[in-house]
Amino acid sequence: MSIFGKVATRDKVATGTQVVRIEDRDRKGPLPVVRDLVVMVARLSSERERVIAGQNGCCIVLCTPDQIPGFTMEQSVQTIAERFAGSLRGYDSIFRYGRNKILICLPFVAPREAESVMGRLREIAIGVPIHMPGQRFVTARVSLGGAMMSTIDVQDTINRADRALEQGRMVGGSTVCMWTPDMF
Repeated sequence: MSIFGKVATRDKVATGTQVVRIEDRDRKGPLPVVRDLVVMVARLSSERERVIAGQNGCCIVLCTPDQIPGFTMEQSVQTIAERFAGSLRGYDSIFRYGRNKILICLPFVAPREAESVMGRLREIAIGVPIHMPGQRFVTARVSLGGAMMSTIDVQDTINRADRALEQGRMVGGSTVCMWTPDMF
């Protein structure tokens, strides 16, 4: 059982550069946080093809933490990414996207579920204070922006999620914002 409820049991899902049966991808530990952009593009392209074929919905989420005093940005991003890695489904994917962002690929998420799933991701990121040197604990702040995969290309989907993230950041605090057609 994951934060998303019952794990999907559809026949196959792409993971990186290979296709495996979902039932065979029963994770026994945290997901890897992938830094390879070629693997990321291959995975997202594969999910886009599944969406076009009508096999499933897929949500792309970008997350960026605010700077955590005492951590470098890379440490802040890695800390949040590791929290996601231990909480996501075995067929989800987590990628480092640039210096200050995490990209999460969430197959089998319907548009009506996306915002609540992102809210749960936000709680994973900020729900437990981060232990700092000197016995201090700080609460992270994150912004999440999401977009549903569609027939547009992968980079445009990422750009939509990024626009949603920036819209949320303008509001301030730990935010969740889904892309809508009125965002330019």
